[in-house]
Amino acid sequence: MPARARTAVVAEPVKAERERLCAMLAALGFARVEAAEDGLSALRLTETLLPDALALSATLRPSDGVWLARAVSRKPLPVRPAIVLARVPGLALPGEAALRAEGAAVIDRPVRREDLAEALARTDVSVRALPERFVRRRDALLDRLGVSGHEGRAYLEAAISYAWLDMRLARALTTALYPMVGRRFGVSARKVERSMRYAIELAWKYGQIEEQYRIFRGTIDAQRGKPTCGEMISQLADMLRMEEVRE
Repeated sequence: MPARARTAVVAEPVKAERERLCAMLAALGFARVEAAEDGLSALRLTETLLPDALALSATLRPSDGVWLARAVSRKPLPVRPAIVLARVPGLALPGEAALRAEGAAVIDRPVRREDLAEALARTDVSVRALPERFVRRRDALLDRLGVSGHEGRAYLEAAISYAWLDMRLARALTTALYPMVGRRFGVSARKVERSMRYAIELAWKYGQIEEQYRIFRGTIDAQRGKPTCGEMISQLADMLRMEEVRE
């Protein structure tokens, strides 16, 4: 897949620091960087732009940076941005441990370029920490479908997670998603696809057809009888994304 232009949103109340963060992100390769001085404007920007990254200050007003980070993480966005939250040095944020567990990075102000680059690397889709609630729901869906402990199950778990974080990957299976899963497990993209397909075949042979129908309903080609790898990944990632709305 050709390199895609990356985008970012900056949420920072101080103009000089806001401009500095925008310049740093541009220098780090982000082709488009939009900025806001308050959390509500930044939230609207994030919903509209669907950026790859969100760099925000803990001192936002009227709602602080922790509120914005939580609001973005609970939105059913098709692209869930890497969140980098800048705090006052030495001042622990309320709920900081939970934010880190959900994949956000927390760094000190004033932000240094090397710290920002390192935080963005830690929050990349391929390595980002996943919320426990998401992992539980993902695994429960695969259990309901009858996907067993075959190695293809592990590949499906990773592929669904990546697609949940960035749905654009589900539209670039062979050029982006399968190679990403393959790099994680040290195998080829072809082996990833083949193993996932076999895991699905086993599930549709031995699993509960009623549960499979409840989850996929009329979305599967009647002649095939079972979903393709891409259909499985997209459907489950979509379901897990929309569950954020109902929480």
